[in-house]
Amino acid sequence: MAAVLAEGSAGGAESEAAAVPPMAGLEMVQQGAEARVYRGLFLGRPTVAKHRFPKRYRHPLLEERLSRRRTAQEARSLLRCWRAGKEAEDWLWKAVG
Repeated sequence: MAAVLAEGSAGGAESEAAAVPPMAGLEMVQQGAEARVYRGLFLGRPTVAKHRFPKRYRHPLLEERLSRRRTAQEARSLLRCWRAGKEAEDWLWKAVG
């Protein structure tokens, strides 16, 4: 299963109530305070996608920096899991579901 991390644009005016998948064919699994998690298929493989949506009360520059840093931290965590022999996608699915 593939894992996809998606960043929201800090300048967008997306409504937090409107849960529009970042890619066609994805189904929302869970929504938190910072992001929505979707599952579906990408290139024929089961996939988990995380879409960070911007917080309108934050300055756009701060929002962009926070989103980039958090996405990079999650990617490093998935890589550490993979290097330790644990399938990162299994870990991600357990955290979500």
